[in-house]
Amino acid sequence: MSKIDNSTYKAIKKDNKAARKRLSSDAGCYGHIHSRIISRLILSIVLLLMIVADVVISLLVFHTRKTWFIILACILSIPFARNIIDLFMCFKCKPLDKEEYEKVHQIEEESGRKLLYDISITDEDGLIFVPALILYNNNIIAYTPDVKEVKGREKIKRYINMVNESEEGKGYRIVVTDNLNTFRKEINKIKEADNEAVSKDHEMSERLLSLGF
Repeated sequence: MSKIDNSTYKAIKKDNKAARKRLSSDAGCYGHIHSRIISRLILSIVLLLMIVADVVISLLVFHTRKTWFIILACILSIPFARNIIDLFMCFKCKPLDKEEYEKVHQIEEESGRKLLYDISITDEDGLIFVPALILYNNNIIAYTPDVKEVKGREKIKRYINMVNESEEGKGYRIVVTDNLNTFRKEINKIKEADNEAVSKDHEMSERLLSLGF
């Protein structure tokens, strides 16, 4: 497979850096996708009700479609459509089930290193989803239990590699695995980070989170 050409996408991300910070306080936490589905579903329903109400008021009260209520309904249809698209994107993501999460969380407690969960990365070519990963001391180890094919994991690796796009010198080492034992071993191999590395990890985590929703 050819390398992802994301030059346009990278330019958009750079221009909207302030707006592309964490979209919610639970970004990177387990349950983020579920929370986003609920919030987007509620917002979509509210917007739909408002659109229907505007149309009904215009037709029943004023007996015409040539009113400000119809204009407002047209304006509201834009965020409604965006929320529906976002909702469908969230449905494509498959987070860890509770049992699998407990196993991964145990690794987090054993290593004493914080993991990120429910990571999505969007690009003009599509969407990839990583249920869990650790970003620590120049390493990104991703756990994708449902991606058994090598090509699928390589695609995820290329998407994650976007965090290295502006790095000078040595970028982050990226490993993607569908095996929990391999995930544990790779985490245990990582050396302790100094203060400079911790600061860099924080910056890279924010960059990684900004690539998705």
